[in-house]
Amino acid sequence: MQKVDKHISELLYEHDCVIVPSFGGFITNYLPAKIHPTQHTFSPPSKSIVFNKNLKNNDGLLANFIAASENTNYNDALKCINHFVHLSFVQLNNGEKVNIDDVGVLYLDIERNIQFEPANTNFLLDAFGMSPFQSPAIKRDTVAKRIEKEIKDRGAIPLEKKRTNVKRYVALAMAAPIVFAMIWIPLKTDLLKNMNYSNINPFTSKEIRTALPNTSVKSSIALPVPNNDTTVAKLAAKIPTPPVSTALVELVKPDTTSVINASTVNLKFKFHLVAGCFQIEENALNFLNTLKQQNISASIIGKNNKGLYVVSCADFATRKEALNELENIRKLQPSTWLYRN
Repeated sequence: MQKVDKHISELLYEHDCVIVPSFGGFITNYLPAKIHPTQHTFSPPSKSIVFNKNLKNNDGLLANFIAASENTNYNDALKCINHFVHLSFVQLNNGEKVNIDDVGVLYLDIERNIQFEPANTNFLLDAFGMSPFQSPAIKRDTVAKRIEKEIKDRGAIPLEKKRTNVKRYVALAMAAPIVFAMIWIPLKTDLLKNMNYSNINPFTSKEIRTALPNTSVKSSIALPVPNNDTTVAKLAAKIPTPPVSTALVELVKPDTTSVINASTVNLKFKFHLVAGCFQIEENALNFLNTLKQQNISASIIGKNNKGLYVVSCADFATRKEALNELENIRKLQPSTWLYRN
């Protein structure tokens, strides 16, 4: 049969109090982790053990545990405990110490009171395997030392770098008046008044209006009264003909290709419903006949910038009229789109 003290130490891992009948009880208390401020030691959480000689009543915990561990009955376990208690008192009365393995040491003081010194065993299962350790203090430099060290580590700035910075500042100082003049002179003069800002913005579109012949110009040449038809013909040949501009209308680009050759387009109709564009004129004519069979008054209004013949279903003077008709045309030709010349 194993010693009783072995069974006591095993019970202390799972129970907070183990009573030895007619002898006393061992009580455990939870202790959190500790850090010693001067020794710099770190202790894990543990259970501290104390001995109370007044706990002598048998609660059956130790006897039942011994009976189950040794495969014996309860009475034999009580006999074993009584024998352990008897030997312990004999040793104490003789001035000897009673050593309980992994639990601690019992002895009598001068006043014949039982004293207990716990062992270093940690009975806390959550901290199993943890042991105290010591870590040396971390030495930190003062603020003054850190500043001094940082200044020493920087080192001296090379002379070439200083000269480079001086040259850079001189160049900036020379360029400042030029930049100021470039900004100030246009603002204080008429340089920007006649500038066309739409030519600067790449996202704006130019609109070139057609210069129509001015038929209201009257000749300032005084014609003499002719005497016969020959004289009239000679005078008419000498009258200068007013110049006629041949500029073409630049068309607004819609989602598809835009029409740029508008020599055959009636300038009164600025909005057109385009149904298709063709590279071969014969295909455009065939498509034109197909539209006419659908009772659509279509026409070829010119070529676009890619050389395609543009077929228009209808031409309008206002956008509102074109949009009203666009829904009707799309019922027959879904790909019809609107553009403005």
